[in-house]
Amino acid sequence: MSLRHDTEAFDAFCKRYESEEDCIVALYNAKWPNGFRCPNCQCHHAYLISTRRLPLYECYSCKKQTSLIKGTIMEGSRTSLRLWLRAIHLHARSNSINALQLSNLLEVTYKTAWLICHKIRYAMRQADSMILLAGIVRVTDAICYKRLTSTFELHKQEQPLLIGASGSEDGNIGYLKIEHQSKMSLRDKYDCPNPKPFILKHVDPRFSENVIITRRFGKTMNKALVWESHYLSSWMGRMFRGIGPKHLQAYINQYCYHSNHPSVGRFGILLIDSAIAHTITYPALTGRPITHRSLNRSRVAWRSQKAI
Repeated sequence: MSLRHDTEAFDAFCKRYESEEDCIVALYNAKWPNGFRCPNCQCHHAYLISTRRLPLYECYSCKKQTSLIKGTIMEGSRTSLRLWLRAIHLHARSNSINALQLSNLLEVTYKTAWLICHKIRYAMRQADSMILLAGIVRVTDAICYKRLTSTFELHKQEQPLLIGASGSEDGNIGYLKIEHQSKMSLRDKYDCPNPKPFILKHVDPRFSENVIITRRFGKTMNKALVWESHYLSSWMGRMFRGIGPKHLQAYINQYCYHSNHPSVGRFGILLIDSAIAHTITYPALTGRPITHRSLNRSRVAWRSQKAI
């Protein structure tokens, strides 16, 4: 897709969801497609409280109040829904977007853009984790950022992967799963990660006994699956200039999500997945311990959000 086409599509999207009210309606329909449902008692009737920036819904039965962004990846965020929907649209595009580009487009700080990107990827991960591979399932090992070296050790940039897919008898790839593997268990770069945990996690138990396991080299190599590691490496290098091992899986999840959902209608699917996925916090993403100082900041932010 050309840059001009991307720009025109983004401008059209911004006009369609120009106001916060438009975005509230879109998120409401994505979260409750069959009408309001109380998360506490499942009642379908609620009173609307519209005195805040975002509407509250008070259950007719149990009187519990629920925010529109409660239970979504946007929970706790002070960023407007208008910017959130733009970010979701940009992540649904085939070309996607990185945090620096998102920061410039939305006119937010890089930290805010980075957090939004990872929360959207977290929603992608939760959605895809609910679907298990079934039918004819093939699994192979692969290498991300493959380098030509004369040693038996993995290059520091090389990262081992396990790739699995459900497909047809002719070998075409259907639903795709890719998981980053630890180097610690590998003797050398020709060793293969143990596929059993991958199969237990990602393959429907009814089909786990018939999984076809191959290697990334040799006569039985599954070229279609192995080439996915090259496409993945190329995409991450082109869009993100390469990713370190700490957050590699999050970007892999985004690549798989794009593979598993066609570009037509992907925004609507991603909006629904974002509306029903639990959020993830900045400390959880960065692996930083929660200190008294960060806890106090969270309380101040929560009180500020409550007052809006």
